[in-house]
Amino acid sequence: MLTEITGLVLKSVNLGESDRLITVFTKEMGTVSALVKGARSLKNRNMSATQQFCYSSMMLYKKGDKFWVRESSLIESFFGLRDSIEALSLAGYIVEVLSDVTTAEAEADLLRLSLNCLYAISEKKYSLEKIKAAFEIRAVSIIGFMPEVLTCRECEETKGDFFFDIMAGNIECYACHERIMRETGRNVDDGERRVVTILSDGAKVALGYLIHSPLERIFAFNISDEDMALLSRATEEYILNQLERTFKSLEFYKEVKR
Repeated sequence: MLTEITGLVLKSVNLGESDRLITVFTKEMGTVSALVKGARSLKNRNMSATQQFCYSSMMLYKKGDKFWVRESSLIESFFGLRDSIEALSLAGYIVEVLSDVTTAEAEADLLRLSLNCLYAISEKKYSLEKIKAAFEIRAVSIIGFMPEVLTCRECEETKGDFFFDIMAGNIECYACHERIMRETGRNVDDGERRVVTILSDGAKVALGYLIHSPLERIFAFNISDEDMALLSRATEEYILNQLERTFKSLEFYKEVKR
């Protein structure tokens, strides 16, 4: 029995002299692993479509308890990712996050977000920091960790500078945050230490936009470099805290960006 899939290759691991084991984030089945016989040979018709970062259609067959790729067709290689080490490292971060959070259940919006981000990197359409921030906050929002950042959790204020509570996933205006600090004497909430980061009004508006905008318009905003720095810090801290881990590819990206 043959199974047709369309998906993004997250991982590609060499096996033996010429075979390849791939992990694909698919539109139909979520994450699937499959073996590709002879894929490292230049003459193999499945070589190009089964490489990491490729978006491809594939025909699978099952042998025992494993899937094998019978044939594949490349849809998009995102070739421009290889133009710079910064671009390639950010793409690596995206697929490492996907490898961590995806399951055997389909998640069309997460796949679409990821493809949009890889395309934007490849085509150099936006700054890498904008793409990174968009992916981080929208990805965790899609998988169930959407923060409430439109109004202050205490007084429902919408304008001004805010403090983003990374662990609770909400925001406090400056006045409410100062009052809480005075009342508690330290940065705590119900006896638990809190992790907060500052959001300017511009960064706060951009964060809300990234969470709630249509996916096809996710990059359609502009903020100052100062606001972008605050936004980037907030989205990074939020995804790492919600997933309770860090990523080697993120550390490498930050190193090459210095």
